[in-house]
Amino acid sequence: MIALCLLVGWLAAALIVLALDGLLPEFLAWAVPGSLMVLGAVALIRWHRRPSLYCRPSVAPLPARYRAADDLGRPLVEVVAAAELDAAASSR
Repeated sequence: MIALCLLVGWLAAALIVLALDGLLPEFLAWAVPGSLMVLGAVALIRWHRRPSLYCRPSVAPLPARYRAADDLGRPLVEVVAAAELDAAASSR
């Protein structure tokens, strides 16, 4: 947090000095479009690098023990019983 305050303070001081010298409009005329172009290019690159909506793995249904454990409203006895049933079924 201190580093952010220090950075903002330095930027404010630099803008004040530019305004006193009369160079603030020229600086803003170059800095704003340049910053927008860089941000746009970064957003475009991130958009193209993201995984496709069609290439995502299909989500298999969860086993009963996980569905029971995810439901926080169920008593612990039911969760343990579902886990024991699943363990007994998989050991056969």
